[in-house]
Amino acid sequence: MLKSLTTPSCSWLGKALGLLLFASLSVLPGCAVLNQLLVGSGQGGSRALNPTVTASPMQLVRTPSMQQLGAYYCPIVIENQIARLSCAIVLGSPPPRDRLVFEFGTTITVANPNNIPIPALDVLLALKLFQGQDTEGLGAVCLSMCGANDPACTGAPQPGACTAGGPGIRTLNDFVSAVPGLISGLASGAATQELRKSQIAARGDVKLNLTFALGIDQALRIIQKVAIRYVQDQLAKRAAAMEIPVSGEGTVFVQLPIVGRIGVGFGPLQTTWRIN
Repeated sequence: MLKSLTTPSCSWLGKALGLLLFASLSVLPGCAVLNQLLVGSGQGGSRALNPTVTASPMQLVRTPSMQQLGAYYCPIVIENQIARLSCAIVLGSPPPRDRLVFEFGTTITVANPNNIPIPALDVLLALKLFQGQDTEGLGAVCLSMCGANDPACTGAPQPGACTAGGPGIRTLNDFVSAVPGLISGLASGAATQELRKSQIAARGDVKLNLTFALGIDQALRIIQKVAIRYVQDQLAKRAAAMEIPVSGEGTVFVQLPIVGRIGVGFGPLQTTWRIN
């Protein structure tokens, strides 16, 4: 009886059953996406392609004026007591702190080359103000994307967000020296709607128009290091305009079928903020 199971006719029957089982599995709903990915991509490969990410340079969308900054810094950075008396006369009284807000925006575009939609998970953005060890200020922020049916989502990072990106990809762990709270988060509640663009359509893209706020205390401490020469110009009634070199970079984290979570970097983004 055992010997009869290994005859050629039974061997042929086993192969036929195996092919029938494979054909059945390939048409199950759970395998449709996989078949589309492996066969319909036109790549001839066995895994999804990484998306591409680009971003626009970070531009100021809200800033205090030079007069407001001068009035704030003058009594702080001018050491001569007699000269300090002229601060309020020439520049006015220091403004309320809520007038000293800096906000900046960028547009991050994520393009999906695959024939299936993929979800975006997190966005990491890092920013450096000024250049050189004595003046530079580094900030980083991590946002978790929101599901379409998650009205309570604010972009607050989920556990493990922005930490697993693959070799050569910048994660939140790479910015441990960043000034805490230098990027305080999204500038307004309306911006959280951008985080609901979490599904990247097949062969499509999403554009995330994000606006961030700098922490007031942190930004003012960094700018104070270069403020004295601008204040002196203002006290002497010379034209004063502050220029802040800015560089940025980041990572968008997505979920690919089979592969899992990956990070795709963007940047560096170079620009100069000018305050008049």
